[in-house]
Amino acid sequence: MDKTSKWESSNSKHRTLSRSSSKSDICSEFLESLDGFGEYSILHRLGQDSGVHVSSDEVVLLVAVANETNSTIILSNRKGLVGGFEGSPMPTVRVTSGVSVKIPVVIPRIDRLDENGEVTDIAAELVARTALQWESEVVEGPDETDKIRRTGRVRIPSRCLREIIDEHKSFPSRICKPPVSVNVGINNNTEKDISVLIGLPIHMVADVCVQDWVPRDVLSKCRVVLEFCCAEKQPGNNSVSTNGRTPFVWCGQLRRTIRLENTSEADDNNHCARIAFFQCGVFVVSACAKIASQDSAENEECWWAPYAITIRVEEKRQ
Repeated sequence: MDKTSKWESSNSKHRTLSRSSSKSDICSEFLESLDGFGEYSILHRLGQDSGVHVSSDEVVLLVAVANETNSTIILSNRKGLVGGFEGSPMPTVRVTSGVSVKIPVVIPRIDRLDENGEVTDIAAELVARTALQWESEVVEGPDETDKIRRTGRVRIPSRCLREIIDEHKSFPSRICKPPVSVNVGINNNTEKDISVLIGLPIHMVADVCVQDWVPRDVLSKCRVVLEFCCAEKQPGNNSVSTNGRTPFVWCGQLRRTIRLENTSEADDNNHCARIAFFQCGVFVVSACAKIASQDSAENEECWWAPYAITIRVEEKRQ
């Protein structure tokens, strides 16, 4: 908390640079200092960083704040919501002296291109989205006078964040908008929670769509495998029936290889298969897109659909 002024000086230097240079110049200088623009660019690393992600619009961060002052402080921000989730919001957070807290923060994924079409400075954007204000609690002193209320700001040190981004090339994929969107569903059915009879086959469909900002030369080097997955919710001892059969079986191919540059055609970016269940229970079915680049064949970037289809399998009624 006492080092806030140093963070401020670091950000002031960045703001001074912004006034004398264009955003593209700043971005180019930063990327060139990190082993070259072409290698690092968040637009050109599709399929080169191993990782498992969800193609959702939001991401959850765990922000740690240490109170090194001698007073209890109250954390807040301009949005009126420090952290938490939809069911349990945290408008403010109280941190006693000498204590460090970790706060779950939900933020929208960062655009990889800004409104001017330039590569986004994701470090500066993340610092701005997670900034907090703090205010010390007023405590009555021994002479029955109130102590002075102090205020300040808490922000992620920009230099430290840039070092993290430098060391972990997959970091942008974790907080930026996904390069593809993945959807899964039941043919001719928009519901995400259905009930079916045991043994009745279900026609599952999935599709993948590449985002407009992905360069065409990158798409030509990538391939994507669209794959279905099914799992039982809270499986018990009856996960395998007495006659040795598995709870479900797929009819058709589980996965299909797609060339990303051909996804403009509706029939080229989807996959379908049927699944039948032989055991009662609750199952979830989803799909993922596994992307690999020719430039880094040993790595695989996996993007899951942001939701799953819940299927409740019931016995046939006599």
